[in-house]
Amino acid sequence: MTKVFSFNKNHRDLSAGYNSRLKAVNGVNGLPKSIAPGFPDLDNEFNQMGITHVRLHDGFGIGDIDNYFQVDRKNNQDQMIINVPEENKPAAKKLVADIANVRSIFPNAAIGMRNHDVNLALKDANYEMTDAYLRDVLNNQADLNPNNIERQLFFRIGRSLDGGYEIPEDFDVYAALVKALVNRYGVNYACIGLPRKISYWEIWNEPDLLFFWNTDDPQKYYQLYEKVVRLIKAVDPEAKVGGAGISFSNHAGGHYIDGFFRYCRDNHVPLDFFSWHGYVDTGDPQNIIDMGNTIQNSLHIYGFTKTESICTEWNSTPFGSRNTFTKVQSPKNAAYIASSLIYMQYTKVDLAHYYRGDGLSFGLFNDQPNPKNPNVRNFCTYSAQSFGLFAKLLKTPYILSGQKDFSTGLTVLAAENKSGNKINILAANYKVDKSFSDGSVAPVPADLYRQYYLDTSRTLDQLTDTCSKNKWFGGVDPTTIQSNNAVVQKEPMQQLPLDSLLRPKTRDYTHSDQGVTVVIDHIGCKKFKVKAYRIQQGGSLEQITPPEVTSQINVSIANNKLTLVDKGAKPSTVTLYSLELIHH
Repeated sequence: MTKVFSFNKNHRDLSAGYNSRLKAVNGVNGLPKSIAPGFPDLDNEFNQMGITHVRLHDGFGIGDIDNYFQVDRKNNQDQMIINVPEENKPAAKKLVADIANVRSIFPNAAIGMRNHDVNLALKDANYEMTDAYLRDVLNNQADLNPNNIERQLFFRIGRSLDGGYEIPEDFDVYAALVKALVNRYGVNYACIGLPRKISYWEIWNEPDLLFFWNTDDPQKYYQLYEKVVRLIKAVDPEAKVGGAGISFSNHAGGHYIDGFFRYCRDNHVPLDFFSWHGYVDTGDPQNIIDMGNTIQNSLHIYGFTKTESICTEWNSTPFGSRNTFTKVQSPKNAAYIASSLIYMQYTKVDLAHYYRGDGLSFGLFNDQPNPKNPNVRNFCTYSAQSFGLFAKLLKTPYILSGQKDFSTGLTVLAAENKSGNKINILAANYKVDKSFSDGSVAPVPADLYRQYYLDTSRTLDQLTDTCSKNKWFGGVDPTTIQSNNAVVQKEPMQQLPLDSLLRPKTRDYTHSDQGVTVVIDHIGCKKFKVKAYRIQQGGSLEQITPPEVTSQINVSIANNKLTLVDKGAKPSTVTLYSLELIHH
């Protein structure tokens, strides 16, 4: 017997989304442009996935203020090079450091701060490389963009992962550097060829983790935030500013939730949005609701009732390994993604950015050959297809009232268009599995997908041809940039373990293992057209839209009630049912 979900065509769910309107929580970290040699351009794919919100973070120099990558740093996360052959890893570490350091916007930021000299910190500012990426991302190519998607960039102030974890040495100088960026990208953006301004500015990333912010004094973060936000507002009063991209997002009462809100309230510091990360190690996507509720409750306690809540990173695992990089591209993760995007409609999340949307580690794309034709690479992954199905759901943006039943493996949402003659139903079937987020547990099936990785066939000195300069360095010869951001990296202070108190929810899979039945009352017609598309193991990856499975479902109308039965919507599947109602 399949699990039954009922919806009412006569009522929209005002408690879901924004007063029933679906929230566009399908943003990503990572750019559609190749970030370094060995990684693909993905404009076409991003457009087909319907990605409108892109967070500029971990761009390895692009958008970064003062990176200091060290080749010999012991605890490098090695995000670009984990799949590089062992014999090439020394060269890869050198190339990552070289690229990320020369692409940073202010090559003299650290020495300027050390000398408390704003002019020195601003000296030889290297805007062109970031300018070029921003232009490419925002000026979406018309020939690859039939739906006229206008991307919005969310600018993270700070450094990329591994770009140094000591806090800025002079907060006033640092704030002046941010002011220069807001002037350029938020006020005078048209002068450098950007079609629209950057409105969102996120101050730092994960200051509650010592490998991003090496101090156990949270007051230091509060002080930096206040200095930066006040200068940004002076330059662009309309800018939206917030922080802190915290990692422990269910730790209400902690320094980076309640403590930060208390400081902002008591000192009248603007907080347009609060950003947090939605990684869980429970294997349960429903925990995103717990996190959103925790943040929202604390915001209200301190009077921030109009502050947006933005999840700037999330994935099914916080642990990076070759195992998880395969698992996050699987049908099971596609179901995790679709479940999470639905759950976000039922908690306070105004925007969200999946980590990541590109071809890097954790990303939505890999270099796997098509199993049916080894000479052809797959166009996408199952997880990318999940984003594509959610984009189709957004075309019918009004959520219908129905059972908020999250007690099984199935999570189902039905939504209609404005005129009510089209309905899309998204059904995700995910079985909670703690081992799924564990980096030491191999994927099932056991084959590791072939990932993209940094091409080490050339050094930085050999990336000076016109093509390379234009592709990765904004037309600038990278060997002409002299970076002076060296900072002694002290041993990280002791990280205090925090129990986030997140626990998997109790589920009963008895009926959801058998598929799904969707009932829509008050359907208001007797004729319809239907199409169904399913993500499942073995399904084609030749395009973002997964294979059609309309012939596998049964749909009927009787007594003003539409009933859809799909016994194929089993665990580790995502299915979209598109209905067109005919009223004549």
